[in-house]
Amino acid sequence: MGIEALATPVPREHRQLVREMLARLPEFADRLARLLGEQDDFYRQVERVAPGELRQVCRANLERALTAVAEGHGLAIDAARKTGLVQARQGIPLPAVLRAFRIGGTFVYEALLELAGPEFLNPTRTIQINSYVWKAIDLYSDALTTAYEEVAAEPSHANARLLDDLLRGRLVSQADMEAAARELGLPTAGMFVTVVTERVEPDEHDSVEALLRARRWRSAWRPGGEAGLVAIDRIEDVRRLREVLGSLPVAAGMSRPFTGFPDVPDALHRARIARRSLPSGTAGVVVFGDSPVTTLVAAAPGMARDVVRSALAGVLTLPGAERKVLLDTLLAWFAGHGSAKEAADRLFVHPNTVRYRLRRVQELTKRDLTDPVDIGELYVALESVRLDPEPS
Repeated sequence: MGIEALATPVPREHRQLVREMLARLPEFADRLARLLGEQDDFYRQVERVAPGELRQVCRANLERALTAVAEGHGLAIDAARKTGLVQARQGIPLPAVLRAFRIGGTFVYEALLELAGPEFLNPTRTIQINSYVWKAIDLYSDALTTAYEEVAAEPSHANARLLDDLLRGRLVSQADMEAAARELGLPTAGMFVTVVTERVEPDEHDSVEALLRARRWRSAWRPGGEAGLVAIDRIEDVRRLREVLGSLPVAAGMSRPFTGFPDVPDALHRARIARRSLPSGTAGVVVFGDSPVTTLVAAAPGMARDVVRSALAGVLTLPGAERKVLLDTLLAWFAGHGSAKEAADRLFVHPNTVRYRLRRVQELTKRDLTDPVDIGELYVALESVRLDPEPS
């Protein structure tokens, strides 16, 4: 099916429905992410370990497709192809991606009908919306499949598949694991760490892989540098590796050192949790377990959000500016080991101002800042807000 299949302009009243959907984009992205987690095994795992990332992807894809329709442009087929190239190189299974687009197509169709309401709908309009949405899904699916075929034909893709098999624990025998390591230029024994990175500035610096290669680190990375396996000679190398990663504009999570290829998948999971221990868009390097409470919050974001709703509900309902002042004050108080004076020095205010704000926090949360249990609940909740400023 060619692009000409969607050459007919979308009716004005349909574009208005799409604009209404765009105006509520965060809500619809959240609903789509939950739907994917319910209906597809692969995305259920993604939803469990990285709910924020799944919502960002859903939002970006919805925004791109809906904006093209609302503005009367052709569908962003080239953008879909580029997305497919990235997903193929990350090792995301094509069937899961195609299923996600079909689920997304049904979701968009039903959301548009929901927005339209019975007074707008008639059989002709319903058929028009259905036809447009599914033609779009067909075109996007073709673009994704083509992208996956292109990646499969790349000479370096064999190594990418080997690394992905190692990272995902698909290799069963020790002999197969060692053969994969040799092919990837890694030692067949010794210590390793897994690393997960996310660039937080425009891509104008050396990649993580290139920087490590220049400094003679032995490592293997997924295309794009999102996840890698790094060989280390001794425990002290963790500090050196941390310094190297810290010189780049990336948010990086590292596992603790481990030996044995069977431990790679668990180590990758821990590196992802460490990466989520940094607020979105913040550069830095975290090793799994650096801060036990933050690690627990990052490992169970859904539970952490429940704690936030319970412990900080009164604060989070305040207007944005007032909410930020109280949360920043509470954060400074914790950073100052419970000292109002140290918190005041950090915030450049008088200690009495800090004490007043803390009393306000206690009134709103019904928590006592002299009670260790209440303090613990507030700290967990505050870490959750720090990592996810807009908990659902």
